[in-house]
Amino acid sequence: IPPAMSAWHAALKDVNKDAKRVSPNAPKVAYFFPSPSLFVRGESSDRQQRYLRNWLVSRAGWITRLSASDASPVIPRSWRDFLNTIPKQISSTFSGDQLRESAALFGPELISLQHDIPSHVQFRDISISLADLATIDQMTKSKILWDLYEHNFRFELVTLDRAMMPSLWSNRDSERLDHVQQIFPGDSELTMCAEPFPQQNQGLGSSDFQSKWEYVEKLRALLAVWPGCPSDLVEPIMPLASSSHVWAMEKKLAIFYVQSFFDTFGRPPLL
Repeated sequence: IPPAMSAWHAALKDVNKDAKRVSPNAPKVAYFFPSPSLFVRGESSDRQQRYLRNWLVSRAGWITRLSASDASPVIPRSWRDFLNTIPKQISSTFSGDQLRESAALFGPELISLQHDIPSHVQFRDISISLADLATIDQMTKSKILWDLYEHNFRFELVTLDRAMMPSLWSNRDSERLDHVQQIFPGDSELTMCAEPFPQQNQGLGSSDFQSKWEYVEKLRALLAVWPGCPSDLVEPIMPLASSSHVWAMEKKLAIFYVQSFFDTFGRPPLL
């Protein structure tokens, strides 16, 4: 699994998981993209490979579905069932009810993809032979896992912002989504389908101090209006702020985000 940024990794470790903090209206645990842990933990190598193959085949279609509609996050069991599909045995591995449920969640187009697995898939700017998944190199697998973490983070941030500031999302023409998208480098979209992988760390993870300040400040401006925001996050981070101040602010933002997410949804976010 790719290493997490230090401030965010620390925030995940320090989150207060007292169940009394969780909103009584917290929804079931669900993810917009599969949890990366499905591909690396507690499963046989054959099942991990099957999960990986089915995800790579379905990824572009799922991103298209998310981009074109208000698709809902999917509970872990449904992700596992979907990713565990055996193409040649789809009629026996899925009951009629399961097929209907999966078609409702993922769309009939994605279910039909499982019948006819191609020899190669395009993952961003990488062509991957599905016959060689058993020997896929570690760098490529790390990129696939990073892509899952990054997409989940982006969609979870939007979902939490909607929960924290519903009034800013009540208008379909709201500019709030634009504000969220500006936190991420690239073409200002939440999804990344065919874009090549960056050659260096960008955005909140940037090694360039000036660039990092820019994205930390954008995140601060977004979170500053949330209920319960600490008072020291309300004021802008000045362009001439020291690197230690920017790092300290990022750590406070990470703690506030992670705790707010847990309190709202009853689980830590994926970062």
